Amino acid sequence: MRVVVYVAMASLGVVAGYSAVAQQTAGARLSPPGSGPVLIAQAQAPGGPGVNTTLEPPPPAPAPAAPTAAPTAAPPVSTTLATPPANRVDETALRYFARQGDTARMQAEMERLRNLYPDWEPPTNLLSDEYVPDNDIVRMWELFSAGDFAGARAAIAAKQEADPNFVPSEDLLRSLDLGEAGLRLRNASDAKQYETVISVAANYGDLLTCENVDNLWRLAEAFANTDNKTRAIDAYTYVLTNCEDAAERFATLQKASELLDRSELTTLLELERPGTDGRGEFADLRLDLARRAVAASLDEDGEPAADEDIDLLAEAAQDSDNAEDLRLLGWAEIARDDADAARGWFEQALDADRSAESAQGLATALLDLGDPEQAEDVMADFADANEEMTALYLDAAAALLSLQPRIELEGNVLGRIVDTVMEARNANTAQELGWYAQDFQQPETAREWFTLALRWQADLEPAAYGLMVASSTLGDQATVESIRTQWGARSARIANFGTTTTTQTSAPPVPQPRPAHAPAVVAAVQTTPVAPAQPAVQAVSVQTAPAQSSGSGGSGSRGCANFVPAGSLSAGAALGHGWCLMQLNRPAQAVDHFNRALQSGSERTRSDAAYGLSLAYIRLGLADNAAVAAAAAPVTDRQAIELEIAILSEKAVSAYNIGDYRRALDALDRRARFAPERNDLLTLRAWSYYHLRRYGESRRIFAAVAATGYGDAVAGLQAAETALRAASN
Repeated sequence: MRVVVYVAMASLGVVAGYSAVAQQTAGARLSPPGSGPVLIAQAQAPGGPGVNTTLEPPPPAPAPAAPTAAPTAAPPVSTTLATPPANRVDETALRYFARQGDTARMQAEMERLRNLYPDWEPPTNLLSDEYVPDNDIVRMWELFSAGDFAGARAAIAAKQEADPNFVPSEDLLRSLDLGEAGLRLRNASDAKQYETVISVAANYGDLLTCENVDNLWRLAEAFANTDNKTRAIDAYTYVLTNCEDAAERFATLQKASELLDRSELTTLLELERPGTDGRGEFADLRLDLARRAVAASLDEDGEPAADEDIDLLAEAAQDSDNAEDLRLLGWAEIARDDADAARGWFEQALDADRSAESAQGLATALLDLGDPEQAEDVMADFADANEEMTALYLDAAAALLSLQPRIELEGNVLGRIVDTVMEARNANTAQELGWYAQDFQQPETAREWFTLALRWQADLEPAAYGLMVASSTLGDQATVESIRTQWGARSARIANFGTTTTTQTSAPPVPQPRPAHAPAVVAAVQTTPVAPAQPAVQAVSVQTAPAQSSGSGGSGSRGCANFVPAGSLSAGAALGHGWCLMQLNRPAQAVDHFNRALQSGSERTRSDAAYGLSLAYIRLGLADNAAVAAAAAPVTDRQAIELEIAILSEKAVSAYNIGDYRRALDALDRRARFAPERNDLLTLRAWSYYHLRRYGESRRIFAAVAATGYGDAVAGLQAAETALRAASN
């Protein structure tokens, strides 16, 4: 039995309701008395002509006329269908479905015929060779079943042309109407023409059946996307109330969860039935909803996960030992500032799945707990898994090296730290190795590490200060004064070095934040690689007696002034941290956080992350990297233009600096399509012309820029005029 629901928008004037096609009376299929004739057609019987019978109401008369012959008498039309003789039942579709092995449609057709013809009994052998179907009608059904509705109508027209007495059965015509309407509904749904979906469904309620649950799903989607979620819930409710297929019921709630808010799913979840295993049929979906809620709580501005969601996920994770769920619970506890609970979940995850992802979570929790020694050990096997794992390993290594009081590291531990630092060319951990060596009274080794750190990151003030301290220890006053000259304006402690009571041979407090024994502080480093040039560097050798401690310099704040590993943050939090680092002019560290934010499921977050990553690379002078980053996620038109202008500006400057003046001009020409050139870029253009011996163009631009009072153009103007005079002689 098929059940039909009519669900449509009130604005269309259609009232939601329910009816049963299989329970329709004949009165619902025949016109009422006086409304005109009703045609009933059937296929040709074997060996005989087709029957075309017209039933019409008799004319009014005071007394009924005596019948002339029983077979030709027309019964009066009423609200119930008079049962036709059995030989008038069109069994073509029934036998066709049987031959096709389409059991579902065969049973549906059998129910339909029984409702139409109560005295009819189905043939005992639907596959009997004694029944000879009309091949033309069989062909029509074949075309219909193949979805070729136009072909089926063409076949009907051809049959009628060949046999004027042929009238296609009501079922075939109705099936074609529904098939075409269903195709329109699906096409409109695929094209996101939701108003059309609702209109078709309102006019063809027979499409909305449990046999065609996909149509109901599409209608619900159309309602949800036209700001009518109440009607969408009605459609989903109908499926869960009337349809029996377990897989379709589960899929119904899955689809609803993609379109409705969590609170709107409550009424649908209440329609859950017991499963064959004794659990509710939606138990897995309830768990998935809890999992989604916990994951969403880690996003930027995410709602805190409800305790019942965490409890449900925790119970399932304990039973299944699912590493992904265990890790998710760990990150949720990190977000709730409960690093100790997080450590427990991550330890279980590492036992269940010894992977980089599990180690990453556990190391983050250990760093929050102030245990960098264990964190370094956990990450050691995964340090080269990918850039993010390398960065976290170096976070742990930097925190371990800076522990106060200093601890003497085993040779294998120190060796793998050095190897990873050299491979990653990580400036921050290099300067931590410098301070470690300085504290163990190895100023020469310390100076090598500080020098290397500055080579990898020229603006790293702690490395410059460390080099000053190590040089002072070695009695190299010239280097001390050189550093003071270069850095004095930027660093008060460098400018005042030697003027305080601090003993110069001991390492002053290092400015890098150190991991305090509280879950709110995590050490981190920047890991942007630079040119592959690498000096010969002496590895640190540990002595037994440490020198005076350098102090912790720690902070309890989690602001971006402190170092927080990008991998320990949610995508949204990493995005905010990246922008904060950009404000502090620390683009190299911001790169890691923007890359983490690009992993977000939110298109807005990924867009902002791509924009920020491009700006960070531009500030680092890496125009090509910036261009790649800009394509990592869609950005707004305004942002795209801003990035293009900045990237082309950087490319022009870079090309000019390496003497590729033609490429510099090409970049400037492309930039000019988006924005006028500033005086500095006009001057660069003029110098590019000058170096290409295009002195006339060079002089013209220099003169125009010099007229604005831009001093750098004056020297260029003089050079261009001198070159022009020399060329004319």
